[in-house]
Amino acid sequence: MDLRNLKRVNDLWSKIYPYLAVQVMEYYGKSYGEVLELGPFSGGISMELARLHPRLNITIAAQDPDVVDLLRKEIEGGLDRKMELTLSELDHLVFTDSLFDLVILRGAYFFLDEEGKIIQEIYRVLREDGLAFIGGGYGKNTPRALIDEIAEESRNLNDSLGRKRVTGDEVKNMVNKAGLSSHTRIEKEGGLWLVIKK
Repeated sequence: MDLRNLKRVNDLWSKIYPYLAVQVMEYYGKSYGEVLELGPFSGGISMELARLHPRLNITIAAQDPDVVDLLRKEIEGGLDRKMELTLSELDHLVFTDSLFDLVILRGAYFFLDEEGKIIQEIYRVLREDGLAFIGGGYGKNTPRALIDEIAEESRNLNDSLGRKRVTGDEVKNMVNKAGLSSHTRIEKEGGLWLVIKK
């Protein structure tokens, strides 16, 4: 990924992350626990969660060393609280089973594989009663004016970064192949999101 374009996307979305953080917490329903945010678009939601809920312990993982370095600089510049950052492939997470209460992957459709391997890995690292929030979109609570403000530039940047377009049926097939249809619901309000409950 082009780091300049990635940084620009994350900067653009800084006004959106507070609304996504609220949506995540509506689904999660607790103000404490172990949180994992995955991928190169990480950091924004986690920083909002850390500000709002200081009892959350947050880990961020991405699959590229340069991206991890970029995220570390972004987080250190925007938050006093310590977060763990680590290197990990998304389809083979470095974490042990049942470690996290909440897993977040925004911008998921850049990465999700047709066989559902990444979804399986996220489910593996969830604790019993844990929740995963996976997908893409502006979220159901974000004001239209904010979306309109960044939509065109965000679309162009995401296309340049290699975004894949997926349909709801394709996502449903991924979930089925992962064997997680009974644990997953698809939310289409404010994007296309998977909410997985263990």
